[in-house]
Formats: sequence, C-alpha cells, structure tokens
Amino acid sequence: MNTKHLSAVLALCAIPAALGGCLKDKALDLVVTGETYGDFVQNETTPIWNHPAAVDVGQEIRDILHANGYDDADLKGAHISSMHYGVVEFNQAHDWTITGSITVTYKGDTQTVLDYTSQSVQAALGKKIPATLHSGGVNLINAALQDFVDGQNPVLVFRIDNGSTTPAPSVVDPMQFVWRAWLTIQIILDQKVTVPDPF
Repeated sequence: MNTKHLSAVLALCAIPAALGGCLKDKALDLVVTGETYGDFVQNETTPIWNHPAAVDVGQEIRDILHANGYDDADLKGAHISSMHYGVVEFNQAHDWTITGSITVTYKGDTQTVLDYTSQSVQAALGKKIPATLHSGGVNLINAALQDFVDGQNPVLVFRIDNGSTTPAPSVVDPMQFVWRAWLTIQIILDQKVTVPDPF
C-alpha cells in the first residue's frame, strides 16, 4: 500500500474576540485524512481465484503523520472512513464480468469488507467506485487501528476472493488487468493552541 494523497482539516470552534483578556491553552482535535491504495495484478486462467495482500497498519499511519509534520506522540485515535475500487490497466479484446468480495484478516479473525457483483472490468477502467462496507470488516480494521494507537504493530491481510467470471478465462484466453483498492483513514491528533480568555 502506498500513500496516494493527503489532506488535513483543522476543526476549530469560533473563538470570541476579547480585548484585554488573558491567554490560555486549549486542546483541540486535528483530523488528518490519508488515502492509501493497493494494486492487484490479475492474470487469471480460472473463473475462481483469490489473492492476499498484507498491510502494515503502523507504517501507513506513520506515513500520514510524517507527511503532515506530526509523529506517534501526537496520535489520539484513528478509524477507516471509506473504501473505493477500480481498474487502472485493461487492454483486452473483450470484457469480463466478475463477482466476489474483499475480506480482511486480523488476529485470526476474517471478515468481509466489501462485495462486488456483476462488475464489468472494462466499465471500471479509470473509475474510483465507492464501496458499501460491511460492519464486520470495518470493525476489524478499526480494531487494528486502535491497537496501533495503543502501542502495538498490527498487520492486516486483505484478500480478493473472486467467485465467478464471465466468460470463463482459460490458458488460451487469460483475464489480464490491474485493479486498485483505495482505503481512506482518518487520524485524530491532539492540537494545543493559545487563545484569548474572555473571562
């Protein structure tokens, strides 16, 4: 997984103007959103297939933190906010229709994150398709993120489990494409600022 792009949103409450007031420190939450992605190279000769990909959760969060000028000590919380998928490379004489799911495994527990049903490979080319997430998969990812916040080094294993392909690929007609899964993570940081005290 690679960090694709980063954005930071500072959620601030309105600070009243106070002439002559004292200053005081106030703790606010800084929400940093980082998007990572993983590419899966497909060269399939059977209609049913699966591919795993390990994700170092700690490294992904550190990349987001460091890109925004923060480190582990500033971390307060983290959670998944969305996932997307799409095809980034496809150049074959005919289309393929695939159906399956993406699962995640952590600490021996495997949960479905998302399903794709009757998805045209050609129609997904150049697209970033928003996924409807399963709560079980989301909870498992968030558990790994929380373990990192608590000082552990979690590794998630995502797996593409494709259940059907139409038409069925073969050795003489393999299905070849590259698709991408995007994972958006929101990280909450402690931000201390000095503001006027109106009292």
